[in-house]
Amino acid sequence: MLKDLLTIEMKFSEYHSIFPTIIFWTLIILGLSMLIPNIIKRIKEGRLTSFNIKFFAKNYDKVKFYGTLGLLLAYVFFLEITGFLATTIIFMFLITILFMGDYKRKALIVSLVNSVTTSLIVWYVFGTIFDITLP
Repeated sequence: MLKDLLTIEMKFSEYHSIFPTIIFWTLIILGLSMLIPNIIKRIKEGRLTSFNIKFFAKNYDKVKFYGTLGLLLAYVFFLEITGFLATTIIFMFLITILFMGDYKRKALIVSLVNSVTTSLIVWYVFGTIFDITLP
């Protein structure tokens, strides 16, 4: 009976479609687990209808924020063109440098080694062990 619960009947060509669904429902559950306690707290404090919403902190780092948005958009755009491995290595290298803010030789080498090894490990695990094709 437990085996039936953990078994999915689908064609091999459709395997890639299950992961986004799992991520979607995981994010929904996590979002609700954050939202519900907040609503309960507001009800107890009697301030359910008063909102003071600030999306950004006063002195947020604009370079990091907009740099991250730009890199994410570029990652999505170039993923299909250059493939998973090359795009991920470049993205990880640039995002690490952006957040470290250190452009010394040692930091650049550490960032490059980190991005190459992590990308290769993820590519190998998904491609070889799980047999999931990456773009």
